[in-house]
Amino acid sequence: MNHVEVLRQVPLFSSLTNEQIAAAADQFHVSSFAPDMIIFLEGDPADRLWVVQSGQVKIVKQSSDGQENLLEVITPGEMFGGAGILFPVHPATAVAMTNTLTLSLEREAYLRLIRQYPDIALRIIALLGDRLQAAMKMRALSTERVDVRLANILLKLGDKVGEPTSAGIRINLPLSRQDLADMTGTTIETAIRIMSKFRKEGLVHTEPGGFVVILNHERLKRLSDGALESEPRSVG
Repeated sequence: MNHVEVLRQVPLFSSLTNEQIAAAADQFHVSSFAPDMIIFLEGDPADRLWVVQSGQVKIVKQSSDGQENLLEVITPGEMFGGAGILFPVHPATAVAMTNTLTLSLEREAYLRLIRQYPDIALRIIALLGDRLQAAMKMRALSTERVDVRLANILLKLGDKVGEPTSAGIRINLPLSRQDLADMTGTTIETAIRIMSKFRKEGLVHTEPGGFVVILNHERLKRLSDGALESEPRSVG
């Protein structure tokens, strides 16, 4: 898939004609990242706009004790790093979750694009507002029970990279025990214990390779909202 075809799928550029997208596409740079590779760190200069061509990217924030809190998962056709129009440095860290291809646009070219097509700026503002709201929700969860946090993570991944099956919603992203612990901001032992409890309660099923299937979305959602008790209160 060439640059034009990728960018045509990005909602940010949906108001542009094919000719306008083609003109912008020449300014994008292709990069590839292996799983767990850092794309940029929190505090790095916000000097590019990024678009996922293939793969998945997670946006995370490090807590004061060094634990990772998941803010967002970016899937193909979505942009990230767009906060560079507001901040001189990145407010969070971006990490490839799988083998990932990205397109990126240098800050000055990004700003020229916004000045040339004001409708893009409006879409960016709306998108950043949605991302901020989601980030605030995920940060608020950092003080919730670990089972509530893990339920929210699984539901979020199900929404972003889930595929409906006869059994439920399959998260099409291999998740190791360490991944679940890191994204939930807890220990591997705690993540294993809670996932085991989720399986016993019929909330999820784990397939070979680390693929999780959400079996009972409604009950998992109730747990994520704090309406169910599944684990003694703990923040680690």
